[in-house]
Amino acid sequence: MSNVLIVNSSNVVLGTNNSTFQYNFISGSFNVPDGAAICISNMTIPYSWYNVNQQYYNNATFQFNWTAPGASNPYVINLPNGYYAVSDINQYLQGQMILLGMYLIDGNGNNVYYMSLQYDVTYYAVQLLCYTVPISLPLGWTQPSNWIGYNTALYTPQLIIPSNNFGLLIGFLPGVYPPVVQSTNYSTVSNTTPNGSPINSLIIQCSLVSNDITMPSNIIDSMPISSSYGSNINYQPSYEKWIKMRKGRYASMTITLLDQNLNRIIALDPNVLMTFLLKV
Repeated sequence: MSNVLIVNSSNVVLGTNNSTFQYNFISGSFNVPDGAAICISNMTIPYSWYNVNQQYYNNATFQFNWTAPGASNPYVINLPNGYYAVSDINQYLQGQMILLGMYLIDGNGNNVYYMSLQYDVTYYAVQLLCYTVPISLPLGWTQPSNWIGYNTALYTPQLIIPSNNFGLLIGFLPGVYPPVVQSTNYSTVSNTTPNGSPINSLIIQCSLVSNDITMPSNIIDSMPISSSYGSNINYQPSYEKWIKMRKGRYASMTITLLDQNLNRIIALDPNVLMTFLLKV
């Protein structure tokens, strides 16, 4: 016969970043006989883990050069931990340029920035655009009170991709783009495939599983991330994928959520619902 077991937010193990859940069996023990099996019936997990996390992924820092009197290159950009699309990274970069006085204001009152990151759907890449900074204020434009100053020659700013994991997000190898200061506009696209999130799927571990053909041997299943950030990931296998259980008597069962590389996820939202079927 099959039994249903429900795991939810009440089962979160404190201090595990909502990646580990412990279900305590009634009366403090559960006997697993020979031939017992378990499978996932369905799972609902909030998509609540960051794609930028300096401590966990080392991917929150990049730099740029700006050629102007008094410039102190390189300028370091430290993204706060969070979930960023390319447009969000670009917005944060431009916010820092406002603070540094590295923008002008056109005749319509629009801020003009001289470096931009945009997602290019056609090429499945990120496009970097670096525009020529003028040597004097264009007619009809204004400059902010903290404007960094004009150079005596035209130039474009340079994006610096350091030897950390930031470049993986936008698909650029470590280096300087453009490689030398130039006096004309510069445009290039990712030279590797962008990986917008370090976590592309989830692997579920169960302490009662004896999956002898995998390593580690307590993997019960894996699930794709088929939802957008901030929404629920819903997983319901199309058939019952029974996995052998370890024979013995147990006081509890532990469920752990890992990424595709077997690292524990760091989730913000514990409000999960995991349903298991047990055949004993």
